[in-house]
Amino acid sequence: MFYAVLSLIFILFFTLPCAQANLTPIEISEAKETIPSSDEWLNNLSKYREGVVEEYGTEFAFLFNFTQQVILRDASNQGKSRGVGYLNLEIKQRLWRNAAVFMEVESDRGMGIDKFIPTYSVFNSNYGKDVDIYIPEFYLEQNLFSDKISLSFGKLDLSDWFDANTAAESADTQFLSSALVNNLAIPFPSKGLGGLVGFMPYEWLYFQSGAATARASSTKTGLSNGYNSTFFINELGLSPKTGELKGNYRVIFYLNHEKIERIDEEGEKKNTLGYAVSFDQEITKKITLFFRYGNADEKVWDIKHFWSFGGQILEPVPGRKLDYLGIGMACSIMGDDFRSINEETASRAETMYEIYYSYSLSPLINLTPSLQVVNHPNADKSAKTAVVLGLRFLLSF
Repeated sequence: MFYAVLSLIFILFFTLPCAQANLTPIEISEAKETIPSSDEWLNNLSKYREGVVEEYGTEFAFLFNFTQQVILRDASNQGKSRGVGYLNLEIKQRLWRNAAVFMEVESDRGMGIDKFIPTYSVFNSNYGKDVDIYIPEFYLEQNLFSDKISLSFGKLDLSDWFDANTAAESADTQFLSSALVNNLAIPFPSKGLGGLVGFMPYEWLYFQSGAATARASSTKTGLSNGYNSTFFINELGLSPKTGELKGNYRVIFYLNHEKIERIDEEGEKKNTLGYAVSFDQEITKKITLFFRYGNADEKVWDIKHFWSFGGQILEPVPGRKLDYLGIGMACSIMGDDFRSINEETASRAETMYEIYYSYSLSPLINLTPSLQVVNHPNADKSAKTAVVLGLRFLLSF
């Protein structure tokens, strides 16, 4: 039966009409392994993987994500439905003391309903192009001085490290919308050549600084455009505890060293600055609240201010210990330059609302129905409010 299900998954994936999440397949797998399981075969799998790590220094994790969404309400696309899916295999190979190389191999399918309803918020963060196979990440990581200093370099995604948020950081396990996975006021580049250094003198304090090519492409190596422009980002984080309740408070500054055409089309601007914050706080051991805010240069970016907030509830239904519920709202406030150029159609803001319920069908499979509502899609004041219903299938081990 298990192999029949796997076969069906692969058939659906390659016949139905990419992908990125801040949590990697290995991180998702490790989180699941911390939860005790009564399934003997799953425990045997965990023991096998531990044996491979011990003998060969190799960790691996597999992830399959397929999300089907249908437009319940829209001016011209009501009733349309599209799917987005991807496969991802992540391998971590230990090299020498406290050093490892990470590689992801991925295959993407589908643009989803974002093809029909353009938004700044994006209905599905994993939408993309149809790509049979490519390597989105391939980088070296070295930890020093009892893991107080970490260095990473190669083809990577800076959003895997920066702007994290316990309750809103993964389009695989939490919210679908990009507006509730990342801060839209931070112009993160695609996965490309880059590096970062992190310093954590205490468990409750860290600082990290990163840089990457601003004109990267996830499906290419990045060597051809690695020196044309650079995106710099710095983050200071505090993780205080109040009793048993933990919080994370991050302050972010970035510099985009890239010539970008001004919105008013009067030339180009270089070295644009911005700042952001990302907070999450446990209110109880089952409830975590989050908040993000960002500010960008309105001369070159459409969005000047961005904020989002919401929460995550563990075990929302008594006895369903592996389930969780998420509710969030995100608002993208457009800059004066954007509104001036598009004064006839421009709305002051686009707002995304999303609610999801992650149902643990088994230790490996999660089903997540979600409902999304967007006011003024694409910051168009004449656009009808869009309502979208979705169902995400996640297989990870």
